[in-house]
Amino acid sequence: MGESRPSFQVVQKSLLLGAVVGILLGCIVGAGLLGLYLRQNPPVYAGGAHPNELTANYQDHYLAMVIDSYIVNRQPDIAQERLKTFDEATKIRALGRWSAVYVAGGRAAEAQAVNELAGALKNAENWSPETISAVASELATEFQGDSARAQAVTSFASALGQVPVEGQVQAEEQPQPAALPPAVPPEEGGGFSWTTALLCCLGLILIGLIVFILYQRLWARKKAPAEPQGVWEGEGTAPIKSWSGAYKLGQDNFDEFFTIETPDGAFLGESGVGILDAVPGTSPKQVLTFDVGLFDKTDITTLSRVVMGERAFNDEILRSKIEANPQAEAILAEPGKEFTLETSALRVEAKIQDMAYDANNEYFKELAVKLDVFIREGADLKIGQMDVPDEYKM
Repeated sequence: MGESRPSFQVVQKSLLLGAVVGILLGCIVGAGLLGLYLRQNPPVYAGGAHPNELTANYQDHYLAMVIDSYIVNRQPDIAQERLKTFDEATKIRALGRWSAVYVAGGRAAEAQAVNELAGALKNAENWSPETISAVASELATEFQGDSARAQAVTSFASALGQVPVEGQVQAEEQPQPAALPPAVPPEEGGGFSWTTALLCCLGLILIGLIVFILYQRLWARKKAPAEPQGVWEGEGTAPIKSWSGAYKLGQDNFDEFFTIETPDGAFLGESGVGILDAVPGTSPKQVLTFDVGLFDKTDITTLSRVVMGERAFNDEILRSKIEANPQAEAILAEPGKEFTLETSALRVEAKIQDMAYDANNEYFKELAVKLDVFIREGADLKIGQMDVPDEYKM
């Protein structure tokens, strides 16, 4: 059997399959790398941020809202729940500062409410006296230029059983040698590890192998040496191409056309066999006719010999459709039947080698055809310059 290039449909299906496989493998590799990256670099806040994790400015706003809410509803247990993520010093500092702000603003009732909340939290959480005294002293130093606020801080500390000592804060505020920050060990899994790099390399290698396999299947045949055509046993000059094809019931996409080229690769045309007509709505297709075609690029001519089964050959409608085409001719299928397609430069000698009908002789179950392609003597192959059709370019 002579060698033929893959049809456009075969190439298209192979490319589509390769694209789908590539996309699936790309998704698998990408999902694996993404999962590995997220495992090594988890989101900072997988469960949401707590109030004490906000920036200092937003912490101040949050503390002010909690204090304002308490002034309205006077429910210390709710305020305690809302402030539970803050440390003692932060809570004491916020309460003391807002008590001083309310006193300075002439809002004694609100300042008293803040002092009550501070006392309730101190008793509920057992605040350290040292912490209360240290924070009160810090606030007294901060407000030492504002007598009203400084007095308010003293009243706040007294409500908590402590008295601010300014000297203590001043002593603590003496500049100290800057301590070097402790060495922070690198976070485990930060950035891409060698494992990630290795997986990336393996993914690239896998993609390269897929591309290489597709190349071997779709394009390597172009560089492969032509299979020997065998010894020509007929009369005259040997054909430039001999081809054999066989159809069997169930090959619904049977379309075996091939290019015709000179020994040095110049494109001359194409020929082959394909399904033409079938009984509508049948699966597998019940084929009634086959098209044996020849296209000659030198005179831009396409000839057709329609191989017909008995039912189709006796169907006047099908016969009239074929006879209406001057380039077509009806051929009744018979084992051993020979016929010819001839253009200005090419001649195809066709032979039905074997065939079989269904039980009622209505449609084909099998058909085997042999085509021998010849260049006619004295043909001018330069007429009608035309490149290889795109569907046959490899």
